[in-house]
Amino acid sequence: MGIWFLIPVKRLDRAKSRLAAALPRRARIRLVWLLTQRTLRVVARVPEVHPLVISADLRVLALARSMGMDVYFDRWEDLNRALTAARRYAVRQGAEAIGVLPIDLPRLTPEAIRALLQAGFHDQGLVLVPDRHARGTNALLIRPPEAISFRFGPGSLEAFRAQAEARGLPVRLLGHEALAFDLDTEADWAAWRLWVKERQHHPEASS
Repeated sequence: MGIWFLIPVKRLDRAKSRLAAALPRRARIRLVWLLTQRTLRVVARVPEVHPLVISADLRVLALARSMGMDVYFDRWEDLNRALTAARRYAVRQGAEAIGVLPIDLPRLTPEAIRALLQAGFHDQGLVLVPDRHARGTNALLIRPPEAISFRFGPGSLEAFRAQAEARGLPVRLLGHEALAFDLDTEADWAAWRLWVKERQHHPEASS
């Protein structure tokens, strides 16, 4: 069944704790809910991928089901373990390649997703999308689907690259402005607010 995109979503009441100094709890919950809705709507506009939403939050799973998406219940609430289990499920369903796409990319567009697909390897290889600090991994695309282990966390970009190179797997870095911007820290939140403000004053600016 082609390319499956794993979309992990934390419980809404536990997500984005690193933004606690910038946003109160209720605002963080609302932010994550809006980001989740937006991400799923964007992915739904890219029929080339088969989304699998991974979460322990029943509200998130219900939303995904209402949009006709497959879901996987995260009983571990550990990102890498949940992704690994969900990948096994996707492979059993016939996945030939696996993408991972978080929901905290506020500038995500269908065109950005297609750029990731176009960067993918036809036979085997790993595409990594660095964050704007070139340390974390904001998205990836791997073929064959189980060629590497998931190593999301601090320094994940180098960890993924080293693992792939050790296994003789070609690696391609995709620098993409929309995919590189995530909402993870207070600095990210400040940068996002500034970007939105600039867009409001200059709506003709490109995204």
